[in-house]
Parts: sequence; C-alpha cells; structure tokens
Amino acid sequence: MIKTEVVIVGAGPAGLGCAALLKQMGIEDTELVVLEKGEIGQTFLQWPESMRFITPSFPSNGYHQTDLNAITPDTSPAFSIGKEHLDGKEYAQYLSIVTQHYNIKVKTNTCLKRVVNLADEDGFELETESMTLRCNYLIWAGGEFHSPNLSAFRGAELCKHNSEISQWNKLGNGEYLVIGGYESGVDAAYNLANMGNQVTILDFIGNDDTNTYDPSLVLSPYTAERLANLSTRGNVELDDKFRVESVEKGDKGYTVTSSCGKVISSKFPPINCTGFDINLGPVSKLFDYQANGYPSINKFDESSKVSNLFLAGSRLYHDPTLLCFIYKFRGRFFAPCSVIGEELALDMSILRHYKKSGMILNDLDCCVEQECFC
Repeated sequence: MIKTEVVIVGAGPAGLGCAALLKQMGIEDTELVVLEKGEIGQTFLQWPESMRFITPSFPSNGYHQTDLNAITPDTSPAFSIGKEHLDGKEYAQYLSIVTQHYNIKVKTNTCLKRVVNLADEDGFELETESMTLRCNYLIWAGGEFHSPNLSAFRGAELCKHNSEISQWNKLGNGEYLVIGGYESGVDAAYNLANMGNQVTILDFIGNDDTNTYDPSLVLSPYTAERLANLSTRGNVELDDKFRVESVEKGDKGYTVTSSCGKVISSKFPPINCTGFDINLGPVSKLFDYQANGYPSINKFDESSKVSNLFLAGSRLYHDPTLLCFIYKFRGRFFAPCSVIGEELALDMSILRHYKKSGMILNDLDCCVEQECFC
C-alpha cells in the first residue's frame, strides 16, 4: 500500500502541467504520484509520423507571451526542440524535458484497473496491476486518444480510425474515402493526396462559420492553408452534403451510404476521422454527465458528484466553452491545484506568475464575449 496526498492519472500535457504547478508550490515528492499506462507523452508517441501541431510554437516567454504549446510559463517547445510545428515524438520529448526539470516522479507502464471512492473515509483507493495506492486528491488527466469514436455511424468499426495509422506511406495506393473533415480529416486527406492517391472527404466540416474564430468550431489557419493547397490539386474532392449513415463491407470492398441514400464505394477501408468518445476509464462512475455527454464539474473542475476528484485536459467543458486544446485547458491547471494547495498549505505565490503569463483562465465569459474585429 502506497499512501500519498495527490495522484495524477496521465503523463500528458494536462497531467504534467498540474504536476509541475504543484511542484512549484512546494509539494513533496512523497505527496505526489503520477501514473501513466504507457510512456511520458504516450498519445503523442502514437501520432502518425507526418502529423504536426496545428498551433505554432515560438519562444516568446521573454515578453510575457507564453509559447502556445507550453504547459508551464517558463518552458517552450520551440526553445527545447527548435521547431515551430512539432510532430508527436518531438512534443513527447518536450514533455520529458519538463518532467526532468521539475523533478516529477512518473510511474510509467502502469495501468490503472480500479478506483474506489472511500465514502466512509477520506480519499480514494487505486489499484494497478502491481500496486495499491491511497490518496486524498485525485486528478484525472487520462486524455481521449485511447477511445476512438466508433459510434458515429453504423459500421464504423469496419473503417480505419486515423489514430490507428502510424505511417500514411505504408497504406496501399488508390482511391480513399475520408469520413469527417475538421482537423484530422484534412490531415488525412493531405497526406494521402501527397502520396498520389485520389481522396474524397465526406461529411466535411469546413471553415464556413464567419461569426466565430474559435478553433474548437472552425479549422485552424494551419489546416485551412493546407486545405487551400489541396483545392488546387485534381486528386481531392470535398462532399460536405454527404452525411454518412452506414459503412458495409462486401466482396469487392467497402460501400458507404449517406442519410439520403447516396452510395459511394472504395476497395480500401474508409478512414474514420470523427474524433474520440468520452471515456474516463475507472473514474467514469464518479462523475455525473451533462446533456451533451461531457462530465459535470464545478468551478474548480471538480466532479459534481465526488469531492476531491478533479478533471484536467481536453474534456473540460464549462457551458458553452470547450477547453479542447493545450493552450486552452492549461489555463485551468490552477483550478484543482489551488484547492489542493490551500488545503495542504503549499506556497500559492507562483499563481501570480501564472496569471501574469496568461495561464490562469478563471473568467470563462471572456471566451464568449471576446472577438476579432478584423
């Protein structure tokens, strides 16, 4: 039995961002445990080799503009790696550098099997394959890459989800169907087209909402530019009226049917780019859920159902704001850490530095009211 104050599940940007903040608050090594089922930055290590960050990195910390992809105010992926648009392995390397710099102890290759809320006592009991832990505070930062969306349409399991593809150039040459546009769909189409394949993007979600600039809702400039480059080629077609109803496999390949009965075929499995499901693993039952399926949390990003259980990362949703990118959800690291810091009597002065660096987002109304005039 290992007893500690705080357990963080997940050694990605959310989990390590919270851990680094707690370390700067002065939490002792024996009071903090980070569990990771794979390696540090495992999600990014699983990215296709050609995938890049859609947000640019730049070492602008010197004039109080934190690198968009940094998880602490005083680090920068651009400075550490020397690149503007990092690939997955490079970002995982940056996360490892942060881990070493803040002396964060991560138990890698540790799969969490069970979490019990100790209702009659304080805290939680966590069971892994090799140990049992008890803690008073639990931060879930498990991410979503482990739960590809296989329920967007009938037969989704027959497709190849984009998260399963490590190298696009290992796929056969020919005609491909990409289901779902947005960022991952355009990325898939871009790589397939550059290999000389004929590509059709179905159910395309384009940058057609002129009333918002939120990249959660519209294509990022990086992706929009890639899409514009694709439009000049003759081997990419967009069909934004094709709402996929089902996929079936036959003797000659795959048949995709739209909601209005239109049919299109391909000998290769369609590429499923419809994103990921909400799956909080062994803490799923310790959260209530909103009507849209997102976990219900209070103003401290704490489960509305169980005290001292916090959510960090891309599933944070404060109606109507979805904090789905690193530079968004990093502004909420302070929420669970401030609660933990106060109750453990840690040094909270570091939060002034985080606020000055734009890494404290406590007024979510600004996300709705802010706008670009030109």
